Amino acid sequence: MTDLIKAHLDHRRVWRDFDYCYPVISRRSRGVSLGVNLNPDKACNFDCVYCEVDRITPPKRRDLDLDLLDRELGLLLDLATSGEIYEIPPFDSARPEQRRLNDIAFSGDGEPTTAREFADTVDRVARLKNQRGLDLVKLVLITDSSRLQAPEVLKGLETLMANQGEIWAKLDAGTEAHYREICRSQVPFQRILDNLAATARRWPILIQTLFLSWKGQGPGEAELEAYCGRLEAILAMGGRIQALQLYTVARPTPEPEARPLARLEMDVLASVVRSRLPGLPVEVYYGPEEWA
Repeated sequence: MTDLIKAHLDHRRVWRDFDYCYPVISRRSRGVSLGVNLNPDKACNFDCVYCEVDRITPPKRRDLDLDLLDRELGLLLDLATSGEIYEIPPFDSARPEQRRLNDIAFSGDGEPTTAREFADTVDRVARLKNQRGLDLVKLVLITDSSRLQAPEVLKGLETLMANQGEIWAKLDAGTEAHYREICRSQVPFQRILDNLAATARRWPILIQTLFLSWKGQGPGEAELEAYCGRLEAILAMGGRIQALQLYTVARPTPEPEARPLARLEMDVLASVVRSRLPGLPVEVYYGPEEWA
């Protein structure tokens, strides 16, 4: 396994002795992404079968110290903008085109929007970015779509979207049954759909979908048909979908029966989605064996 593939595989939310912020080389960002972990307690309102977060090892801490988060992110921003980060393994293995700071992503060991401090943190991160004149660096929220209409979350989203923001929202299922089996959440599936539609009517969103082999089976024809129908419904209600990212399992999972789909299987699924939703940009990301 090459150093570059190891760097892609290593998306642990831990870097050196930092508590909240971490850098990764991100396939989907096509460069360096600085992660902000608002869930150091590892609590999440989803329990996805494919989640790679280690929820067995006790967390280092459970609180959010926003002043410390500021200092950690400030240091990472300085390392990334100066280029010093590319002298530090595994970032020294980054290809030339990957040696760019693409975004600051709210993506941690749980759902970022469940943190009471979400809006305050977005405000602080936007201020840090703007103080350094990083107008081209995006603010990205990677979310399970469960709290997008909560008033306190909307406050944070307004700040995010006013500062080169993007909302990367999860939709992993077309049917209630598949959602319950794969995401294992108590959040009603209809709430996810309502949140996606309402948010997409207000701002363009990017939808992320993980397709996997679960108990030896990929998504069946009926499930895929229902999934495409959900996307069509969002668009029919005036929602704007910026792009669709289809990906599969890339790292070890807590459930041995949660396995990646092969390249051919992902291509077939993407072909069906493209035929049903012409004009919608569809990006496909394969398993780690395809990353050479």
